[in-house]
Amino acid sequence: WTDGRWRLFALPPSGMPLVIIMDPRVHLGDPGDLSDEEAAAMGRMLARVERAVRGIGHIGRVHVCRWGDGAEHMHWWFIARPVRLPQVVGSFCELWDEVLPPTPEPIWRANVDAVGAAMDAN
Repeated sequence: WTDGRWRLFALPPSGMPLVIIMDPRVHLGDPGDLSDEEAAAMGRMLARVERAVRGIGHIGRVHVCRWGDGAEHMHWWFIARPVRLPQVVGSFCELWDEVLPPTPEPIWRANVDAVGAAMDAN
């Protein structure tokens, strides 16, 4: 999914129901370097994507993270944590993503499609 400012793409199936990356279509550095207008637009988009990912169902929390050590391009990660899996609550969610068996392809595809549809609907 893309719009004039942002692009979303899903990482391949992994242990979490869905991992989405959001990045700007133009180079942006750190959040603190953004103008107030750019920061406000980014905040609205972060909330919009979080709602879309949470809306796929059976999601306990969407971890919204930014990693970029060694890179100067802004990428936001949306990691969908499944509901009723207490072992993955908290900061260890990303680690469990690499340990748990991958989400089955048909479920993963349905999750990706649901996020795209939610983004198109807004």
